[in-house]
Amino acid sequence: MPSPRYFLRHFVPFTGYPYTGAPAACNLCGCAESVVVAESDRRLKVLRSIACTQCGLIRTDPMPTPDELAAYYATAYRADYQLAFAGGPPPHHVKRSGREAAFRADLLGPKLVPGARLLDFGSGSGEFLAAARAKGCDVVGVEPGRDYAAFARKTYGVEVLDDADDATFAPGSFDVISTHHVLEHLRDPAEVMERLARWLKPDGRLYAAVPNMAATGKPPHERFHFAHVHGYVRETFDLLARRAGLVPDEAYWREDTTVVYRKTDAPVGALAVPGLAQRLAADLRPKAPGAYLASGAWIWPMVRRNAKAVRDTFR
Repeated sequence: MPSPRYFLRHFVPFTGYPYTGAPAACNLCGCAESVVVAESDRRLKVLRSIACTQCGLIRTDPMPTPDELAAYYATAYRADYQLAFAGGPPPHHVKRSGREAAFRADLLGPKLVPGARLLDFGSGSGEFLAAARAKGCDVVGVEPGRDYAAFARKTYGVEVLDDADDATFAPGSFDVISTHHVLEHLRDPAEVMERLARWLKPDGRLYAAVPNMAATGKPPHERFHFAHVHGYVRETFDLLARRAGLVPDEAYWREDTTVVYRKTDAPVGALAVPGLAQRLAADLRPKAPGAYLASGAWIWPMVRRNAKAVRDTFR
């Protein structure tokens, strides 16, 4: 169980997170110019988010350093966002992940045939690996969270690696690659997307999903998380894939930032979306934390999250 100091540093509103960070250029297009989108997050803690003026990709500013981000994921992330204070995943996470895995397996059904080789990058507690293996696929996961990886190995008997690079997998190794709600957590998502594209066979498919920052029906504060160092909308997510030599496969259903991509040899073109940053800054800027707290608008999202966790635990 985390110490009282942990809770003070990660949950008390109107205070910053325990990190220093450093300024960073846009990971997608390299531009250093930006506009401010938000100054606080869903806990009403101080967290500055900016959008690149060239392409619109949202990022945390200052960006946590590699060591700071590694320390956060080793000590605080699972407790912060999944209420997993020790050991493996809580029951509500496993049930929710199981439902999502079934949806993903159904979506990718045409490619999940016996003998197909599949990589789940950021495989979590292993539910999608188990669903794909049940269809006859040869599966492997990559999951740096040791407790969740251990749970997947023990519960489903699947192979899960702690990490992977180009020395681990040769180009064209996989028929299907999946990465579900991973790229928003990474300091260098563009490099990771390029790596995944290299590992994909010429006729392979990459399923990729991240939270949609422009999703309707969600209060602005709910969109910003310390764990999410990058934020995407439809345009920037497709640009990230385009830089890696991927385009949406129109034969598959998509919902904004949940997409099945295929390879292309077409030239990349400009990594720019004129005016997107300014539009995001206007659309996503939260109320001042004090005004938001006084409004009571935070109560329903908190009740909804807690009720969902309880429902998933006992259903």
